[in-house]
This record gives sequence, structure tokens and C-alpha cells, in this order.
Amino acid sequence: MRIIVVDCKYVEIEFAAAYLLIDGDRGFFVECNTNHAIPHLMEAAVREGLTPDRIVGLLITHVHLDHAGGAGLFLRTFPNAMLYAHPRAARHAIDPSRLIDSATRVYGEEFMKRLYGTILPCPADRVIELPDGAVILFGPLGLETRHVRGHANHHVIAREPHSGTVFTGDAFGVSYPVLNGEGPVVIPSTSPTDFDGEEALKSIDLIESMRPARVALTHYGFIERDSISVAAEQLRRGVRMSMDVVSEIRSGALATEDVEKTLVSRTQAALQRNGLEAFKIDLRVNAQGLIHAAGKA
Repeated sequence: MRIIVVDCKYVEIEFAAAYLLIDGDRGFFVECNTNHAIPHLMEAAVREGLTPDRIVGLLITHVHLDHAGGAGLFLRTFPNAMLYAHPRAARHAIDPSRLIDSATRVYGEEFMKRLYGTILPCPADRVIELPDGAVILFGPLGLETRHVRGHANHHVIAREPHSGTVFTGDAFGVSYPVLNGEGPVVIPSTSPTDFDGEEALKSIDLIESMRPARVALTHYGFIERDSISVAAEQLRRGVRMSMDVVSEIRSGALATEDVEKTLVSRTQAALQRNGLEAFKIDLRVNAQGLIHAAGKA
């Protein structure tokens, strides 16, 4: 089994990844990003000697558009591929109208089109719902999947036992190569609308308990075994800090207009470093997610 990182070139370089798994003359993708990324996925497959008909599957960890917005076009491009997803995510992949409506309200129609293109529905007969613990039959030992919460209520992770790789989507945070020096620099993703701190901590514990040889983050790339515990502790601190922010918003101690600035300063303090420009977009979106979480009953 070979696993290749494919840069989706979403927003900027090394910001969002898809992963191409190769077993003999067959390929399988984890994540597909947006419509604009599909040519990059095709290029990666061709480079590895795989024709479009030899791509047999796509796993989306969850249905947020930077992970799965291109799923409909992916299935058109790779005619023998099946889509694998959490049951809740599968419904939105088949009928993306609610996703399109909500994202358009956030971004506006023009920016939405530029960022994501035209989001296509996935044919229902090519979508497979994954119950918790399902095994996808690809590779020598299959892909073992688990439902996780904290970031999204329709999120799955997958373990490829042959290599010991765990594909974590956003459940093990975000980390960018441009920031990583002697070790990973990781923060949680608390984007709208499902942040749940206690569940996020459980998901981190579950991933660490799998004893992975490496974790594969959608944002972005591999964290190897000797750095996973450090990354996990950074994440736990970040999740607890996020929970504190939610509590402060609810109590009125922190005004919503100050949340992003507060996240930036506290993240810099927690990681003991400045120059976190690579996290600028994430922290802005994280602030939105925490404000939304604070508004829940």
C-alpha cells in the first residue's frame, strides 16, 4: 500500500490535502476538496499510472465543502468510484441543496461560485453509508472507520492498518508545514456549526489510542509517530481554551466582536510563539464556530 499526499491548492499551497491510496493497479482517495481540486487529483492518479476507471472509491471524512464540495464532480470524473460517508454526510452528498444555501448565505453567491464552483449531487446508487466501525474493502486489510464528534456530528476517521495511517479529517486539528520546525504546531478546528469540546477531547483520545504510525490531516499532511503525543497535548490545550471562550461568551465576559482577537492572542501564548499567519483563516472561522456554539441552549 502506497499513500500519496495530493495538494488540492485550495486557498493557497499546502492548505488542504487529499490522499491517494494505491494498492496494485487500483486507487482510492480520502477527501476530494472542491471542484477546482479534481484536476489535481486526476493528475496525481495519472502520474502514478492509474487511469480514471481504476479509481474505485472516495471517502469523505465529513461534508464540509473544503473536504467534499467536489464529490459530485469526482464521481463524474472517476466512473467506477463509490463514495463512502457517514450516514448524515451521505444524505447531503446526494442532495447538497441545504449545504449550497447555507454556504451561499455565508459567502455570497459570487464568492461561493469562485471558491467552490457548481456543486453537483452524487448519484444515490454510488453512495455507501458507513455505520460506526464499518470496514471499507480496499487494500490488504481494508480501511477501518469510526464515527467521531467534536468538530462535526457527521464525521468519520479511517485507519489503514497496513501502514498504520489514521486519516483524521479535522478531528485531530490543523497543522501547516510552513509553521512546523522541529515539531508540529497544531490547533483545533472549531468551525461552525457542531463544535463540542467534550466530544472533541474524546475524539483526540480515540485517535491517540489507535497508536498510529502517523496521522494524516486534511489541513495538512502527515504527523509521524514520534510527534503525535506532542500534537495531541497541543490540541487538548486548544480545545479547553476554546471551551473557556464559549463559557466567557455565554456569561457576557467576552464580547463577540473580541473573540477572534482573543483567540489569536491566547493561541500565540499557548504555543509560545508569534507569527501564526498561516492560521489566520482558521482562527477567524474558529471564532465564528465558538460564537455559534455559545448561542446554543
